[in-house]
Amino acid sequence: MKKALLIGWRSGAAQAVQAVGYAPTCIITPADKAAALRAGFDDGLVTASDPADVEQVLAALKRHSIDMADFAAVGTNLERCMVTASTVGALVGARSIPVHTAVLLRDKIAQKAAVGAAGLPVAACRVIDTLDELPTDPDGYPVVVKPLAGEGTRETHYLQGAQDACRLVEARPGNAGHGPWAVEEFIEGAELQVDGVVRDGQLCALAVSRYLQNLIAIKTGGPVGGVLLNPEDHLRLYKQATDLTTAALTALGHTDGVFHLEAFDQGHRLVFSECAGRVSGGLVREMLVRKLGLDLTAEWARALVGTKPEIPVEPQDDLSYGFANLAASPGEIILMPTTADVLRRDLVVEGAVELGPGHTAPDQTTASNLRAGRFIASAESEKAVEAAVHDTLAWFTSHTAVK
Repeated sequence: MKKALLIGWRSGAAQAVQAVGYAPTCIITPADKAAALRAGFDDGLVTASDPADVEQVLAALKRHSIDMADFAAVGTNLERCMVTASTVGALVGARSIPVHTAVLLRDKIAQKAAVGAAGLPVAACRVIDTLDELPTDPDGYPVVVKPLAGEGTRETHYLQGAQDACRLVEARPGNAGHGPWAVEEFIEGAELQVDGVVRDGQLCALAVSRYLQNLIAIKTGGPVGGVLLNPEDHLRLYKQATDLTTAALTALGHTDGVFHLEAFDQGHRLVFSECAGRVSGGLVREMLVRKLGLDLTAEWARALVGTKPEIPVEPQDDLSYGFANLAASPGEIILMPTTADVLRRDLVVEGAVELGPGHTAPDQTTASNLRAGRFIASAESEKAVEAAVHDTLAWFTSHTAVK
């Protein structure tokens, strides 16, 4: 059996590689080992304190006397391990995303420069080394400040003026170990997610979702969630998304794999925000399985090893789908609905509560992947499913208490 090296642990990735006939070896953190064992994957686990570090990956393989030449493919389904996987793949001559492309899929400034050079609409941006370099001129705002290779909106800040900049500087004395930073022009428009599959430079599948609120709104307590948009109801949007995505992936050199692209809808055009070469977070993957029968994790694995894509032709049903993260104020939880309670909600078809009384709820305004749980709802229309999502969020909040 051929072998594949996977950098970092993500649920379903190792199993998907096994399903296409490859034996996976996974470089994971010790903290991820319990999750890997619970998933039934007990072979081929190699631990490293930071799988995103090339040195640690190579050292871990050496410690375990693993011959890198045995691997036919090297990849990852984790954002922060993308460049590491590509670098190791290039070193051993295995099938992998090119290093040049992996860097563009990670670094926000380099990515936007490549997309802009291709003539696509994209936010103006620049790099600063420290937050002290933020503009003092009122005409320099509003802006969005973020790490060059961030994820999950962590350390992403919307600054409306110099006072906001001063507050951010005060909260990060001496830059607090961060930087350089990307400073981006604030772009108006509803924020979209575009997810799909590209093979041999051709789009094989594409689906568009609209966030319940632009993701930056989590900083002021906005929800993390979205609604999957049906192509027949959004012909203009799907045409624009197809054109933008095709051109952006070409500019980035991402010809084989899956993608998660974000853009802002301004009606007459879509403005490129950013693009990743992995399966989306949230519950987009699960919604696409339900609606289209399209499993992006399986397609990621097929692209990794070079087998043919298996893209369903017709939707599974006529329903509309939406998802959201369940929220709780930060603090010790004293009351919270259970998974069973969420699943009893009208129109909820999938969900899980991950915290409960005695646990400490994190500050969900700091990153989009922090949550108390999450769920998917379905209904006969986008309007109805969006209402169901908001109703469930409000119900969950009203039945949750922290101290």
